[in-house]
Amino acid sequence: MKRLVTSIAVAAVVLFAVAGCGKKDTPPGPGPAPAPKTKPDAPKTEPQGKTEAPAAPRRSLAESAALGVSYLAKNQNETGSFGKQREDVGITGMVVYALASGPKAKTPEVKAVVDKAAEYLLKNVRENGSINNDEKMLAMYRTSLAMLALAAADPVKYEDAIKGGREFLKKMQFSEENGGFDPKQWQYGGWNYDDKKEGDVPDPDLSNVQFVVTALRDSGLSPDDEAFKRAIVFLNRCQNSSETNDMPNAGNDGGGVYAPIESKAGDQENPDGTQTLLSYGSMTYALLKSFIFCSVPKEDKRVQAAYKWVTAHYTVDENPPLGKQGLFYYYLSMARSLDAFGVDKVKTADGREHDWRAELSAKIISLQKDDGSWVNEADRWMESDPTLVTGYALSVLNFCRK
Repeated sequence: MKRLVTSIAVAAVVLFAVAGCGKKDTPPGPGPAPAPKTKPDAPKTEPQGKTEAPAAPRRSLAESAALGVSYLAKNQNETGSFGKQREDVGITGMVVYALASGPKAKTPEVKAVVDKAAEYLLKNVRENGSINNDEKMLAMYRTSLAMLALAAADPVKYEDAIKGGREFLKKMQFSEENGGFDPKQWQYGGWNYDDKKEGDVPDPDLSNVQFVVTALRDSGLSPDDEAFKRAIVFLNRCQNSSETNDMPNAGNDGGGVYAPIESKAGDQENPDGTQTLLSYGSMTYALLKSFIFCSVPKEDKRVQAAYKWVTAHYTVDENPPLGKQGLFYYYLSMARSLDAFGVDKVKTADGREHDWRAELSAKIISLQKDDGSWVNEADRWMESDPTLVTGYALSVLNFCRK
């Protein structure tokens, strides 16, 4: 099945929706948006776990974060939005989430930036509850990121916008009520990038799902809500585990893929002629985090299988096996996932214990530019936009502080 490609990197995320509004392989932000179904160059499928001991950082975490905050404050658009190429609700949401979750959130300087950006987000609240600077494009991504931002900034002050976004997201989940989906259909429980017109084939993905699930959780939705239960059905089909995944292309390494029918890492042909989707880093962390946020117990075999994949491929040097593609998206997925899983050290197959917060923060700090920004030279999924990537990096450092 040929999937539509979305120019969403900052668009893709809404977060990423800064580059354009057509589904092409220039997504936006938080997560790989639908890209052409092609295999990356020479993907490495063997376990990584080769992170080298980080050198002493040139700056402390606090110094690095302060520089990043200063960079963002200087690069806020007149409208209060963020986005180097063009203003965008998704990128703005990512930046506000980072700033409002940081230790300097209550200082007058940072609060002024956050308040101005929050007003921009509120101006883009639509009648259906979505928060989007484009009527339909990237509605799920942008609304999710805006909700995360507003909830971090002031959940009481922005309660109405958060509740509206929550109801919108719940209504847009593919289910019996929305689209007449049966639990046996692969799309069940998932979310698209945007609204679908009549006749379009729904193509939900884990990147969208992880942000929606996170937004629903952080907005205070009851853990017993049906939206989470339906999402688990979709998550099962994004995990390479033939025991719990009923898709014919499921493998057994426990890792995650982009969607039940697609992996950005490609696929492999088996001796019997069948094909198995290849797991990769950012989606495995997204899967692990989403299971936890949907209240699947840590001891559950699905959660343990995903974490086992993590220990076999642990690295802060790349998004395995995609290399530098989506690297900062990977870092954010990694940080929030391991934080949610509740581990301070990751023990890899070689017996080494990795203080992931120390290693990840050292890596992030080493990649910072002199002006305080971060950018990914591998320009895929809009990671060439310094405001988006700086938002990612600061959010990662927030999780590394604990």
